[in-house]
Amino acid sequence: MKRYNVSQAKEVPNRDKPVWIRVGVAFDKEDGKPPRIKLEALPIPDQNGDIWLSLFEDDRQQQQAPQSAPQQSPGFDDPIPF
Repeated sequence: MKRYNVSQAKEVPNRDKPVWIRVGVAFDKEDGKPPRIKLEALPIPDQNGDIWLSLFEDDRQQQQAPQSAPQQSPGFDDPIPF
């Protein structure tokens, strides 16, 4: 399954190019159907009230497996986790 970043361009004064803000992810399905999109932030409309989003291939490596919680030192009996 191919993964994409869903991004929105934001115009910044005194800049030639826009800043791209990542607002979610999209997954290309292998069955030929349109990709599924998950927004993780609400995109902001431009001065005309339009919202334009772009898909860019996710160039990050696959997310690593979550690491297990650190082991407690043998001298601590305190249930507080910090």
